[in-house]
Amino acid sequence: MFRWNPVYRSLGIGYCFDEPAWGKGYATEAVRAMLHWAYETLDLNRIEAELDTRNQASARVLEKLGFEREGIRREDCIVSGEVSDSWIYGLLRRDWKTDPGAVVVSSAA
Repeated sequence: MFRWNPVYRSLGIGYCFDEPAWGKGYATEAVRAMLHWAYETLDLNRIEAELDTRNQASARVLEKLGFEREGIRREDCIVSGEVSDSWIYGLLRRDWKTDPGAVVVSSAA
């Protein structure tokens, strides 16, 4: 999922994997490829993600890729009938480290 704001050169991302795919590195691989594409193709300054504070695995994915936890939204969502908080993570262009092992997604047809 993407929420792109070309005026502010920012992008909000989201992802969801079915349980059999958890712990296999798919989220890290997908987000890494998206970062490369988004920063190189869209010339962004900022990418952010919001996640349930109980989702430690997703937090590790973002932190591994250089995102920083910037804040919390208290009781902003309901997950499985339970009120929950969300963490806000952000990654600025100047803090993004290109990864030579990243999958490069070409915008050329």
